[in-house]
Amino acid sequence: MPDKILMARQPIFDTTLKVVAYELLYRSEDGLNPLPMISGEQASSRVILHSYTSIIDRGSLRVLPAFINFSQTMLESDTLPHLSPKEVVIEVLEDCKPTPQLIAALKRLRNAGFRLALDDFSYRPELKPLVELAHIIKLDVRTMTHIQLAEQIERLKPFRTTLLAEKVETFKEYRLCKELGCELFQGFFFSKPELLKGHPVSSNKMILGQLMSYLSRPDCTLEQLKTLIARDPALSFKLLRLTNSAAFGLQHKVSNLHEALVYIGLTELKRWISLIMLAESHGKPSELIRQILLLARFCEQLAETSEAVDSGAAFMAGLLLHMDAMMDMTQTQLLSLLDLEHHLHQALLYREGELGRLLEQVEAFVHGNWQRTDRQASQLQRCYLDSLEWTRESMQLLSLA
Repeated sequence: MPDKILMARQPIFDTTLKVVAYELLYRSEDGLNPLPMISGEQASSRVILHSYTSIIDRGSLRVLPAFINFSQTMLESDTLPHLSPKEVVIEVLEDCKPTPQLIAALKRLRNAGFRLALDDFSYRPELKPLVELAHIIKLDVRTMTHIQLAEQIERLKPFRTTLLAEKVETFKEYRLCKELGCELFQGFFFSKPELLKGHPVSSNKMILGQLMSYLSRPDCTLEQLKTLIARDPALSFKLLRLTNSAAFGLQHKVSNLHEALVYIGLTELKRWISLIMLAESHGKPSELIRQILLLARFCEQLAETSEAVDSGAAFMAGLLLHMDAMMDMTQTQLLSLLDLEHHLHQALLYREGELGRLLEQVEAFVHGNWQRTDRQASQLQRCYLDSLEWTRESMQLLSLA
């Protein structure tokens, strides 16, 4: 893949918060061709698409459809690569005009089995020919009031299309859109949980939180960790089980916690504790778990390209970016439990220091705001791809936990 290509992905959820597709966010250096990386041979296109849309779900590999933006010029010129309709959802950009050429092109694609989505849509009578061909209509909740959103949904009901609410940023917005009739959802709402009033923090979460604090400190020792882990029999059992799994490939079975910690080591222990914490997150969408792991690894990989940020601290910071959603509390509440080092605390809350700037770079990239990044495109893309692969492997390990 050429270095100039920058691509990330944003999940699309159904009403059960299960990820059913990804929209591929793309920018080229010149900002022109919407998707030059799939203009080559079919095999190469599939390799690239699968890198971004394959996930581990309950221990098995699944490849999800990719929502891809296409301009009016690309659609009318019939330059779509020879990809399977199961792999791609064609997203018609909001500035496309319902010309006879575009309508004819969309009819050909629909007859060929492709699903069609109208991006950032607002109904007007002249757009009816597009609506009649569309399978999915995307409604931008940031550009409409609740009343306007309800009116749009009411006007679109006779067409029997699937409605997708995009740029959903809170659980409250997700719930509202669902009540109005939307069936698909896109945005960052899973990182902002609906707080459970008076919901106490369980002892298990307290122990895991204390573990995270210890692991973030440079003077952390195995003896301190063993004392803390021993307070949670279930956690001790899971660490032993994972250490004896095929992931480590040990020649003999480990039978005690101290031996397990020695084999795992401090660096890997951070990852295993993270996996165990995430494995116990009953009722949380699997995409949230994937996102937490992806951010942690992405931060770590970027830190390894710079001498200014410790990679271990970067991993921990990335892990905690969305952990508030996992723990059903605000970021401030979460950090008050963890007693982190000052620089890590300030980076997470206020994006201060070199670590804070690294977090800003990571967030800008995964949100598709490439103009806010100041690192080389090839460096960001390489770290991101490595993080996707590592996340897939980690999701497989979660089934063991």
